[in-house]
Amino acid sequence: MKWRKISLKKRVSVKLASSALFSKETPEGAAFAGSMQLLAGVKLCTGRHLTNHPHFEDKWLRERTRQVYQIYGRRQPADVHKILTEMGASYIILENSICYVPSDDPCGLGHLVDMDNGYYAPSGGAPMTGPKFCDEIRHGNPPYRRYFKPVFNNRTFRVYRVL
Repeated sequence: MKWRKISLKKRVSVKLASSALFSKETPEGAAFAGSMQLLAGVKLCTGRHLTNHPHFEDKWLRERTRQVYQIYGRRQPADVHKILTEMGASYIILENSICYVPSDDPCGLGHLVDMDNGYYAPSGGAPMTGPKFCDEIRHGNPPYRRYFKPVFNNRTFRVYRVL
């Protein structure tokens, strides 16, 4: 029963985000970047363009998804902006449930991205410091405002236009 409630809550959140964000507020040809599980719902509900399509998989797509997932790692806004613009992303959708997982959780996506980027020693050494992109962008500091504009948020998602 609990799983059903969570699933329903997530579907309602996706539907609300879809109706508010994808109606008249974004150009029809806009491409969206985000987690694979979220983009599956975006594609299903809206039919919009995606940077990393969740319904097929190959080596090229794995690399593309690894690059999109830099939004959850310790990356500078200019680096993330470059990655996303090279992919043709118009918007990024950040999921708070992924972003706010503690950095020391070895199963969290942010930790895995940071490990892949060399921020952790293979033997489990001390992590490098610095903010996670997904967390820091919400504060709207100048380095982030230069590249991204907030367009939507609720308790579950935050959406930014790639400038």
